[in-house]
Amino acid sequence: MVVLPMELLRDEALIWEGHPGWRASLSFHAKGFLLAALPLVVVLVLRLVGVDVSLGWPVLVLVAGAAVTVAASWVMRRFTTYTITTRRLQIRRGILSKTETSADVDRIQNITVFQSPLDRILKVGAIDFDSASDDPTDRFGFAGVNEPQALRERIVQARDESRRARPADPAGGLA
Repeated sequence: MVVLPMELLRDEALIWEGHPGWRASLSFHAKGFLLAALPLVVVLVLRLVGVDVSLGWPVLVLVAGAAVTVAASWVMRRFTTYTITTRRLQIRRGILSKTETSADVDRIQNITVFQSPLDRILKVGAIDFDSASDDPTDRFGFAGVNEPQALRERIVQARDESRRARPADPAGGLA
């Protein structure tokens, strides 16, 4: 049995559910590995100029730093879930405590896809959503998703279908 991170409402269907992709973590890994390798580089430079320094602890720092980087990346990806239904978008984060952010699909006004040159090569990116609200907390996004343009199109399709299914306002939106 598959357990969904959110309970579906009546007349609501799951469109897509996923986690940030591993390819999106490559830049995080590169930064972590470079930071972990810094003591080793310093020791190697000191050895080149004639200072007798042991390689033991810098290698240990490199191995431990690489392991922590990979583990942190896995935890961040595994415990972040993005869900798109015919009625809502949701982000769920956390291990012991959970933070959930959601918005009605039909309230989404703008959808922006961000990709760096490396993201484009890796076919990952971020999708930011602006909802029909002035509250800055109502803005959120999916980071590190695979094929972000295709996912944006699925969200636009769900939004358009949701708007078509909503009954028209007889007052024309005037109060």
